[in-house]
Amino acid sequence: MTLFKHQPLSTRPQLPLFSQLSNEIDRFFGQGFPMNSRSSDLLTDVWQPSADIEQQDNRYIIRADIPGVDPKNINVSMDNGNLVIEGKRESKAEDKRENYYRLERSYGSFYRSFNLPDAQDAKKIEAHCHNGVLEVIVPKLVAEKHKKIEVKVD
Repeated sequence: MTLFKHQPLSTRPQLPLFSQLSNEIDRFFGQGFPMNSRSSDLLTDVWQPSADIEQQDNRYIIRADIPGVDPKNINVSMDNGNLVIEGKRESKAEDKRENYYRLERSYGSFYRSFNLPDAQDAKKIEAHCHNGVLEVIVPKLVAEKHKKIEVKVD
């Protein structure tokens, strides 16, 4: 009789189709399966806006989709190379949610954190919000590429 090593389902490699199915089941139930960002939103009331990070020679540009968020409710901070974007999207107080067929938009607090690899010039960071897109420009610190050092005679 041949014995096979038992491999738990959670450690087996998943095929793309099954991974997709797992994500959909996770999204549907919102708990009990490995968490992705959608299901964790349901449990914590904190949502994560989608974001793009563009690296250029002298700066990073981070663009986050935050439609419907009042710019006064957005906080951007930098701490030890970690850029944090957080805020809150308010829902309308008169909205009772009882007549909805489907409710997918997230309300409440949001939070995203990005660890940037290069040294940043925190004093020159800029943030702009236009048409529901927050754009944060993070300049890199410019290091001198070549410096001639004078040799002094004692």
